[in-house]
Amino acid sequence: MKSKHIIIIACVALFGATQANAQGQDLSILTANTDARTAAMGNALVAAKGMYLYNNPSALFGVDKKFTADVSASLYEKEENVEGTFGLYTAAVGYKFAKRHAAFAGFRYAGGLKIKGYDMLGEPTKDYKPYNWTIDFGYAYMIGKGFSAYATGSVIFSHLSKNANGGAFTVGASYQNNNMTVANKHANFMVDAKVAAIGPKLDYGNGYKVSMPTHVAVGGTLSVDMADKHQVGAALSTRYFFQPSESKVFMVGGGLEYTYNNMVSVRAGYEYGDHNLSHLTMGVGIKYRGLRLNGGYMLKTVDAGSSYCTVGVGYDF
Repeated sequence: MKSKHIIIIACVALFGATQANAQGQDLSILTANTDARTAAMGNALVAAKGMYLYNNPSALFGVDKKFTADVSASLYEKEENVEGTFGLYTAAVGYKFAKRHAAFAGFRYAGGLKIKGYDMLGEPTKDYKPYNWTIDFGYAYMIGKGFSAYATGSVIFSHLSKNANGGAFTVGASYQNNNMTVANKHANFMVDAKVAAIGPKLDYGNGYKVSMPTHVAVGGTLSVDMADKHQVGAALSTRYFFQPSESKVFMVGGGLEYTYNNMVSVRAGYEYGDHNLSHLTMGVGIKYRGLRLNGGYMLKTVDAGSSYCTVGVGYDF
């Protein structure tokens, strides 16, 4: 089997036939949501309260802690005719310093599948185990009066049947107000906008190149303290993938969250995506002092889609 054909098969297996074909790109590690909380709210990434590096770095300025750390795991349903289970595993840290600055670092790994190889006569050859990983960095700056800006960058390594290396970066800006009122109730508000996954194509050789999933994302979130122990939040965000140009995709998602006593939360939402990428979303969370435990489940809405779950643990101090 030609290596180019093996690469294409590995791409489809590693990132799911639906995502690889519909989005026209094979680097879903750069776009998959690593945060269980926002995943349960329709993948509204702007509502990040953890895993800031991969969602909204500026949101760290809205909490009264200086250091944050998160780990998460996302497991996808099994693909037909492919051995193993695809998983995305992530670790990230963030640190605020000198009042207006925050720095971030993280690591992502995507893999877990095995593809059987065959030669031109149909005889079995070696198995292929595709995987990707990224090393990620970020910086956010509080401009003032609630406005902030950030930039993140990723070093990418991709192994299909051949290797490819590359890089991508993201730039964004946010506004947040943690001292506003809605119907005489204390409320927190944030809006965020970014251009993400900007970078050159990855070159696997033999004429096969993979475009970055470059996209624009805009979203907002509002939470209101309804009573001493009751808080309600809502979030909405959109993403428009304009690279590769021949496979444009629009996605929009939103969700609700109810929190009791700043400890226990339940969440639900919906995300619409072109080409069978839509999901019903739901999840729960527990917070005790600086410790955060969250789980989210994304249920496909069509047979051609893919369901997956995400669990995460974080700590702020």
